[in-house]
Amino acid sequence: MANRATSVAMVFIILGIMSFGISVADADASFVARTCNKTKNALLCMSVLHIDPKSTYASTELELANIAVKIAGDTANHNAKVIDDLAKKKKGTPEGGVLNVCLWSYQFAGNELEVDVRTLLHDGDYITASSLMLDIKGVGDHCENAFKGMEKKSPVTNIDREMTERCGVAGELIAMLIHK
Repeated sequence: MANRATSVAMVFIILGIMSFGISVADADASFVARTCNKTKNALLCMSVLHIDPKSTYASTELELANIAVKIAGDTANHNAKVIDDLAKKKKGTPEGGVLNVCLWSYQFAGNELEVDVRTLLHDGDYITASSLMLDIKGVGDHCENAFKGMEKKSPVTNIDREMTERCGVAGELIAMLIHK
């Protein structure tokens, strides 16, 4: 009889622990949603943060901002590789020259995100980090405008848009920190 009572008690303890874990996960997802609801485009914010599963465990706006900056940095680095491949194929053409300008811009942006913005966030200089994020957000537009200037359709429009969106989310999350 004592073994049965112990077994029942163990089941209740395990169920209690499991339900507590589910509540914590729901609370974290709710934090991300509440934070994203403070941005201009909550669905985009949640979509971007969903890229990194660590966002589910974030409990502060600073943590979410850091995650968004990392996502933007990864995007810049990925886009630089894509653009580099395209530039090599177009070497010696006007399009190749424009792609090299885009490549340089993305490489610079990736470095700025990984080093400068992260350092500024760590140091609590949210105003400068926010300003720098706005500059980096323009990388995609810079690339698109370079193609417009030569009256050619950009082959990287989609990744330029993606960069702009991800930097925009990171910038909004950083801006939330300024008044704290």
